[in-house]
Amino acid sequence: MLALRLYGKSDLRLEDIPKPSAPKGGLLVKVHACAICGSDLRNIKAGGSSHGMTLPRVLGHEAAGEVVEVSDGVEGFNIGDRVLLSVTVPCGRCYYCLRGLTNLCDYKTALSYQYDGSFAEYVAVPNQLVMTGGVIPIPDGVSYEQASIVEPLSCVLNGQELSGTGLNHAVAVVGAGPVGIAHAMIARVLGASKVIMAEISRERLEIAGKISAADRLVDSGKEDFVKAVMEETDGHGADVVIVAAPSGEAQVQALSAARKRGRVNFFGGLPKNRSTITIDSNIIHYKELFVHGTSDSTVVHMKKVLSLIENKKIDADILITKAFPIAHYKEAFELASSGKALKVIINP
Repeated sequence: MLALRLYGKSDLRLEDIPKPSAPKGGLLVKVHACAICGSDLRNIKAGGSSHGMTLPRVLGHEAAGEVVEVSDGVEGFNIGDRVLLSVTVPCGRCYYCLRGLTNLCDYKTALSYQYDGSFAEYVAVPNQLVMTGGVIPIPDGVSYEQASIVEPLSCVLNGQELSGTGLNHAVAVVGAGPVGIAHAMIARVLGASKVIMAEISRERLEIAGKISAADRLVDSGKEDFVKAVMEETDGHGADVVIVAAPSGEAQVQALSAARKRGRVNFFGGLPKNRSTITIDSNIIHYKELFVHGTSDSTVVHMKKVLSLIENKKIDADILITKAFPIAHYKEAFELASSGKALKVIINP
């Protein structure tokens, strides 16, 4: 089968490798769509040095496909089932798993890190992912391409829920990439009355403008983001500020853009060599701010997002710029890293 395997820094190869079988207690899924994640781009650039990735490794973890083989003893799945795959493979037994926080599992592994991923014609789904509910049926009316972007949207939903976004809230989002625009969309679903979005890339601002992602778009290369938020909120600040960009400066500014008792979410992680910021903690103290982060999502979040897409509450197609056959992977990754696209999909 054809697969994209990472061997080292900027060394991604399209290879013809043996087709796997369903592992004991697991499934074999024919991949129909696998979206490119920002972490895929970073892993290719860094040579897979993060989160315990072992090389060579088939990349790709935002995947949807069709069950073609069911291991003996596995119940609840049949050949031909359309399924969405979770990324995280939790242990199911640790302190956090037993509290439903599987995304924070102390012993978690993941597809495309410790297990081969889904930039391939077939992916072997391990028993542990099946046992912990990470193989999710796709409803009729939801395409494989739409299902493939459920995982990043579920991370966004996790961040929005942690931030308490609700009715009539003003939400400020830093970053107009696919994740930032998804934050704007889900904030609307949760009842936000106003969305302010800041972005330094003119191309991404233009994309956000075309799909009406926000009430106000702020060119942060030319405008003062905090000032713009204050103008849009009668000087109070946003109820929720989401930093969906790898910017320490934006994280610092977010504290000033939030209203008193507002919530600030550091959604985008910072580069490892630039992950320290200096803040005025008195802003948090005197404004009684709640500052937190978001890391991944759970199967529950994925099912919620799938339902939102099924019921037309979210137009997932807006976020999909283009799909490529796996043979054209170089063009796909070039577009995904150009800043001129939202979600780019590989169809193995």
